[in-house]
Amino acid sequence: MSAGERWAQLQAGGGALSTLKLLRHRWLVIAGVIVVCVGVAVYRHERGTKSYTASASVVFESGTAAESALQVTPTGTTEPLREADTEVFIAHSPEVAEAVRRQLSARASASELLSLVKVEAEPNANVLNIIASSGEPLLSTRLANSFAEQYIAFRAKSVLADIESVQTKLQQQLEALPAGSVERANLQQSLQRLTELRAVAGGGASIIGRAARPTQPSGSSLSTTVVIGLLIGIALALAIVFVVESLDRRVKTIEEFEHEYRLATLTGVPQLAFRARRAADRGEVLEPYRILRSALDFAAVTRQLDTLMVTSAIAGEGKTTVAVDLAHTIALTGRRVVLMELDLRRPTFAAQFGIDGHEGLTTALTQDTPPSALLVEPFPELPNFSVLPAGRLPHNPSELLGSPRIADVIAGLQGGEGIVIVDAPPLNPIADAQVLLNNPSIHASLVVARLNKTSREDVRRARAILDRHMVEPVGIVVTGLRETGRYGYGYGYGPGAGEAPSLDVSIDALSRPAGSESRGLSR
Repeated sequence: MSAGERWAQLQAGGGALSTLKLLRHRWLVIAGVIVVCVGVAVYRHERGTKSYTASASVVFESGTAAESALQVTPTGTTEPLREADTEVFIAHSPEVAEAVRRQLSARASASELLSLVKVEAEPNANVLNIIASSGEPLLSTRLANSFAEQYIAFRAKSVLADIESVQTKLQQQLEALPAGSVERANLQQSLQRLTELRAVAGGGASIIGRAARPTQPSGSSLSTTVVIGLLIGIALALAIVFVVESLDRRVKTIEEFEHEYRLATLTGVPQLAFRARRAADRGEVLEPYRILRSALDFAAVTRQLDTLMVTSAIAGEGKTTVAVDLAHTIALTGRRVVLMELDLRRPTFAAQFGIDGHEGLTTALTQDTPPSALLVEPFPELPNFSVLPAGRLPHNPSELLGSPRIADVIAGLQGGEGIVIVDAPPLNPIADAQVLLNNPSIHASLVVARLNKTSREDVRRARAILDRHMVEPVGIVVTGLRETGRYGYGYGYGPGAGEAPSLDVSIDALSRPAGSESRGLSR
């Protein structure tokens, strides 16, 4: 199998998997539409007007009785289809309907009776099927039989009129012939045969199947109605789901994020990890960030990751929470961590850590204050974890972030053995993050993407921005997941918030050989 065929096979499998995920995601909509369609179908079946159908069959003869009596070639049409259509027209004529109305003493008019009856001709036989449908079984039966009887009576009346017309013509010809002639004798024989035929004339039609009283209403049964409603519901539900999905441009799967960003997913963070606003209250939901820490340790083997910038395509994807909790998790291993807030438009560290956010990075840049003097240790039990808030908001954040002093501040805080995690602005709406992507002091970027939040267009614009700048992304962190069972066993730190740091650090110390050095984040 060639590489192209293998890729096509994988793509086909991925498409089927995406369809199954879509159906599972929208199963409530699908089930609701199906239930409604089946319910409407059953309601219409039970509450709708029921119709009972009865059918009578009549056979008719071709030609006229007079022609048969005189033994002459028929003068009518030789086209069976046209002759059958003529008989259908006669059986469904107002004259026949009026005779039926009089026979049944019906209050309905002839036109109303005609609306309840239809006449069909058998394609390969001289047979008419008279079908009556109404809301009463007895009425349908009487209508079908009465129309058959009155059709025969109408034909008999027409035959008698035909015989009388021929007799009149023959009588006129007979009077004009001399007595004793051969022609006169022949005409007298013909008149004799017509007189005998008139006595027994019946119209050339007879009933071969009388209508029986129907016991069940016509149309589909309840089970058939349910099946039809089910099929319509499935088709309608799938159409609605796929139309809504095609109009919804938000990214809904991790695989789609990986495809659009062309990056691997390092970890996924469930939505419950964002319930607590303060960083100190999220100590029991750090398991996804331990997975992220391990993934970054592996990446640090081949590239430098001492300064990591955390960003996202748009606001609201959880980049600040990811940056804070990642820094917290790395600090638990004993490594020195400095968390910098470089989002100079919407800073949130003051709310995250409960600290004073008036002094910070902007203070160091505008007042020549050493950045180290502005660091805050939010967790007393973690002296190796420091935070540098944004400080007072400047009126020119992009220019400030693009100044050479930013690189000096980052390099000074990194201090050789430590790691600096930068909470950067989003990529798309503003230029601030794009300025930082060209900063030589930042070694890599980490992209945060939230399911059912970011559109495909936002992701593609963000990927284009990353492609144009120097700092290369190391991977993506997907937030907003609902399947929390995929991330560890759900164990917290234990009864006390202070127990986890000492235990985690001691485990790291025990697992690290004495004097060993590593380029990983947990060194």
